Amino acid sequence: MKEKLTIETCGTILKKETIATIEPEFCGGVLALESMFPFPGYYHKVIPEATELSPGSLYLVLKSVINEERLMRINHSIKKIIRKRFDAALGQIILFNEMKPCIRIKFLHSYSDIPELVEMYKEEGLQFVKFRKLSPYSGLISVKKFFLVESIEPGIYMDAEDKEMGYIQTPGYLKWSNFEKITIELKRNMEDNKFDAAIGTIHRKNCVVDVIRIFDKEISIEKLHTIRNKYFDAIRKLEG
Repeated sequence: MKEKLTIETCGTILKKETIATIEPEFCGGVLALESMFPFPGYYHKVIPEATELSPGSLYLVLKSVINEERLMRINHSIKKIIRKRFDAALGQIILFNEMKPCIRIKFLHSYSDIPELVEMYKEEGLQFVKFRKLSPYSGLISVKKFFLVESIEPGIYMDAEDKEMGYIQTPGYLKWSNFEKITIELKRNMEDNKFDAAIGTIHRKNCVVDVIRIFDKEISIEKLHTIRNKYFDAIRKLEG
């Protein structure tokens, strides 16, 4: 049996989610946004339990772009002090019809941890957009991501850390508008359409691999094959 190739690298994910403002008592005085439905294509607008107190994906909106290496060093310093689990990555989020720089935060235990984290970032010299109340809205989010994936076969990758995620290599770059149009039509005509899709890139030594990220609690290689074939058919029709 052929041994799986495990790849540790970086890349990006671009997705569209419903975004809402964190309440002022938890935001530390900055504009902190939260994804209401992290995988909207999977949950089909099912509202999470109101008793859920742990935050999901948070976005702290920055006044200006910062260097990725600088953020990594700051994160390392903060984790040594507060000793709380969190993951932070650079990203961009649509705000007032513009893409604004942000820090994406995941895995915080409680909303009450946000002000402390914000204060520590401020002590490191980071500047954030001030808090304001926004109505929930649907917007694009781009996040820089570190990948640990297994190459199952040419063009198919499985996430080695999140077993509910897979990645399908596409023939080339796919604009978001085309991807969104294809996905809506594809899911409308699929019986087993309970999955969420986003687009992204995985960086390899000599190239950038364009991918579609699939989230599905019942993901399988067979389902990834089916989804890939349908996307490829739709892309060929679009290009033809």
